Amino acid sequence: PYGWDFNTCMMVGSILAATDPVAVVSLLKDLGASPVLTMQIQGESLLNDGTAMVLFTVAYGMVAGTECGAGCVATFLLKSTIGASVLGAFIGWLFYLWIRQANNNLNHSSSII
Repeated sequence: PYGWDFNTCMMVGSILAATDPVAVVSLLKDLGASPVLTMQIQGESLLNDGTAMVLFTVAYGMVAGTECGAGCVATFLLKSTIGASVLGAFIGWLFYLWIRQANNNLNHSSSII
């Protein structure tokens, strides 16, 4: 109805497709659902948000004039997933070293005695 082309509709649709599970998670907590179910809902929401971000980036590129087929979308999704995993592991490792160093600084011992 707005005279948008397909690529613009895909871009707007990817923005609107991302769901927010805050109401569902608060309802689960009020009803006393198991924490495992709550974590699964939150994890599914993260997957939906990541997928929506990838689709938005691809659709935005298409609106800008970049040609991108199914292979391009799959490649971008894999790059984003592997890149995020590597970055998360690296940051986790840095925090592990930082916490281990802080723990060693709190343990005082004397080798004089």
